[in-house]
Amino acid sequence: MAASEGTPRLVWRALSRLPEFRIIRRTRHGVLGFSSRDRGVGPILFMRGEYESEQLERAVAVGGFPLRGRGWLLDVGANVGTVCIALARRGAFARALAVEPAPDTFRHLVKNVTRNRLGDAIRCVNAALSATNGTAELELSTNSGDHRVRVAGPLASEQYHEHTRPLIPVPLRRLDDLLDEHGIAGSEVGLLWMDVQGHEQHVLEGAPKLLASGVPLVVELWPYGLRRAGVEPEAFAEYLGERFRSYYDLGQSAPATRPTAELRAILGELPSYKSFTDLLLVP
Repeated sequence: MAASEGTPRLVWRALSRLPEFRIIRRTRHGVLGFSSRDRGVGPILFMRGEYESEQLERAVAVGGFPLRGRGWLLDVGANVGTVCIALARRGAFARALAVEPAPDTFRHLVKNVTRNRLGDAIRCVNAALSATNGTAELELSTNSGDHRVRVAGPLASEQYHEHTRPLIPVPLRRLDDLLDEHGIAGSEVGLLWMDVQGHEQHVLEGAPKLLASGVPLVVELWPYGLRRAGVEPEAFAEYLGERFRSYYDLGQSAPATRPTAELRAILGELPSYKSFTDLLLVP
């Protein structure tokens, strides 16, 4: 069905009923392929030709990348490459390390890097990041942007029926160890961009050397996801405040620099389990 035969939403609905296949779309991020069965990132890319590009543009505008002449972007939870491919194409960073745990999504990421002729600029790693090395169970969502590392122990009540999600084992790595393996020093990293659905503090606890180097961080602040990962949002705000000096709220149309001492106040503006925002934190 051609796009001219109906609205993009109707076209997507028709395509998603077919046996699963890779859809390839020219987007603001580059030429991207993604699954026709994706219920999160895929339909937005198909219908809008972009995914959260406003947050990306705001981060670039207020961050002035590349920062301090550093050459590496670390894209953790890279999905199909909307962040690393977009920033590599515009030359904001010389190199990128893209980490994605879900095998099917990772295959799209690798093909998208090749499709955009960025094989020399972007290295792809199929693993989940956390505070320890080993193996983890990954909850698979119908939304490719909401696969999550499962954390044992008492957790907050469920809103997305997480206990019904299929589980697969995935390699679990500390970010500091992964950087050592790839020969990347903290002083060479210009930005850590992370979207790991509530697992953020676990990832940062596996990267003390990187944090000590003074790397800026883009991170999602999603109270529900944090609680599901066993982290209280107030404790996470305090954790960030101890390691970063200021922040920009990328959910605002014109982000202004604010001291991290005010991070806890943002939590009151995110009352729903669906509420989140993205932050750029500066050491």
